[in-house]
Amino acid sequence: MNQDTKLVKFLDFLEVGVEAPTLAYLNKLVEAHQKKVRWETITKFIDFEEGKREDYYLPSIDSYFDRVVDQGTGGTCWTLAQGFRYVLDALGFQVEYLYMDPGHLCLQVMLDQPYYVDIGYCAPLYRAYPLLHSFTAENELEVFRYEVREDDILVTREPGPTKILGKNPVPFEELIPHILNSHDWQDGFALRSLKVFGYIDDKPYQVKENKLITFHEKTTIEKELSAEEVRYWIEEKFGIDFSLYERAKEIYDKRKG
Repeated sequence: MNQDTKLVKFLDFLEVGVEAPTLAYLNKLVEAHQKKVRWETITKFIDFEEGKREDYYLPSIDSYFDRVVDQGTGGTCWTLAQGFRYVLDALGFQVEYLYMDPGHLCLQVMLDQPYYVDIGYCAPLYRAYPLLHSFTAENELEVFRYEVREDDILVTREPGPTKILGKNPVPFEELIPHILNSHDWQDGFALRSLKVFGYIDDKPYQVKENKLITFHEKTTIEKELSAEEVRYWIEEKFGIDFSLYERAKEIYDKRKG
């Protein structure tokens, strides 16, 4: 199956058709991606264990489409941004990478002005935002503040980390060291635990190891799950192929003990 056919399947998965590259269409794509594609570290563990350094431990676009559509996964920001960039480019958008320090990848889409698009941060960003205009977004998870300064953009999450977004697009070659740095069994943020985050019936949920995390008024509530309940949430609620989770769990136990 060629990539054009897989792109159509991907858009069908998002329940979004093909339209002209406008801001309204971009917002439709962003919201659908946020609500339907999972942020997870399952494939991060698998790709690092079984992938190749020369591929930067990232899946091919074919593999990405297959995983999202047929196996219910997504990835971390590196994989999600790379995949979404391909989708937007194929649909006629002018799109480039933006880097947020430390260690985060998002996108710039140029329309009437540059727009900030971020589908890999688990933040309440359900549309594109003008890159050079400050804003605040919030939901039951958090308050997300985006402050445009003279030389850069300060991104503050409450609760959560503070990061610095560069205003200028970054070529993929300059991202390679950051991508490789994210693959560290000891210190890599995404390799600290097995996690899945996503929206179910428009509400955010996370499974982290054997805990279900729900979000209410900027606080988290954790509930311990049995092995059977973990499988139920991964397989039935998140819709992820459980064999991938089992493989990632084997790698996690081997590497993290």
